[in-house]
Amino acid sequence: MGRRGGRGTEDWDEPASNRRGGKRRKAGTEAEDPFDTGAWGAATDVDPHDAAMVISIGSGRCRLFHEQREFDCAVPPELAKRQKSALAVGDRVVTETSEGGCRLAGVLRRRTVLSRPDPLNPRVQRLIAANIDVVIHVVSVKAPPLRPRLIDRFLIAIQRGGAQAGICVNKVDLLDAEERPRELAALDPYRALGVPVVACSIKTGEGFPELRALVEGKTCALVGHSGVGKSSILNALDERLDIATGELHKRGTGRHTTTASTLHDLGGDTYLIDTPGIREFGLWNLTPETLPDYFPEFAEPGEYCRFNDCTHLHEPGCAVKERAEAGELSRARYDAYVRLAEDLSQPGR
Repeated sequence: MGRRGGRGTEDWDEPASNRRGGKRRKAGTEAEDPFDTGAWGAATDVDPHDAAMVISIGSGRCRLFHEQREFDCAVPPELAKRQKSALAVGDRVVTETSEGGCRLAGVLRRRTVLSRPDPLNPRVQRLIAANIDVVIHVVSVKAPPLRPRLIDRFLIAIQRGGAQAGICVNKVDLLDAEERPRELAALDPYRALGVPVVACSIKTGEGFPELRALVEGKTCALVGHSGVGKSSILNALDERLDIATGELHKRGTGRHTTTASTLHDLGGDTYLIDTPGIREFGLWNLTPETLPDYFPEFAEPGEYCRFNDCTHLHEPGCAVKERAEAGELSRARYDAYVRLAEDLSQPGR
C-alpha cells in the first residue's frame, strides 16, 4: 500500500504531551499510552506500510485490507476480551496462518490515535480510530444545532492524539442569507487556531471540492454528533459506498445509522473512517493541571501572568483572563476552558 499524506498544521500537529507542561505517561498498558499496543506491539521490525490495515472490528474477529484485497481474521482470545481498548480501526497489524485460518499476530505501535473514556466505565479507555492523519469533526448549525462545547472537547482529543483537526459544517443550505454570516461566525475562534473550516451542503454540492482537497491522500476519520450527516458526506465523496443513512427524529436528534467504525478506501491512498454518532464526549485522563496545554492560544499571554503556575481561573494578574475580557482572546473559548476546568475538578468524575 502507498504511503499516507503528511499531517498537521503548526498549531495542531504535536501532541500537547510533548510540549510545555505535558508529560507522556510511561508505556505499560494500552490505557496508559494509547500509542503503545503493549505485548501486541512486538512486531517493531515491520514497516507499517507493508502491514495489513484494520478496516472493521466485530466480536472476536476483524476485517483487514492488505495488498489490494480484504479478508477476515480471528482476534486471539487474550486480545478479544479487551479489544475495544486494545484494537482500533486504522491499526496496522501482522497476521499468521494456522489450521483455523488467518489469526492476528501483532499490532504495530500507533503514530496517532483518537480515544475517549468508555461511557460505561470512565476508567477504561475506548479507542475510536488509529493512525489517522486528519480527524474531521462534522457539525451542523441546524438539525441538530451547533454545539461548540462538543467541538472544544473533540479538538482536545484530536490534539492529544497527534492528528490534524478539521471542521466540516454540513447542511449550510438550511441557512438563509441573513442567518449564514451570524451562525458561521461562531466558528471563527477555530479558524484563528489554524483549524480548516469547510462549509458544505450535500444538496447543493457547496464545499465538496475543499473537503476533497482536505482528505485527499490521507487517512481521515469523520466524527460528530448523531444526525449531522457523516455517512451522507461519505456517500457524496464517493457514491460507490452507498452507506445507509437515517432521517432525524422529530425532536431533532440523530439516529445512529453507523453502529461501528468502518474504514472505506476511496482510492489514491485516501481512506475515510465513518464513526458512530456521539452525543457526549468525555476526555481520557485529562487533568486541570494539563488542560491549559490544549488551548494553544493561551500560551503567549500566559507568559505575562503574574504567577508562573497560573490556572487562568481566579488568580490576580492573569493575562489570559484579562485579554479574554478585553476581547483580544475569544471569550467563547475562554468560557469553554472554564467549564472544562470545573468539570475536571468534580470529585469522582
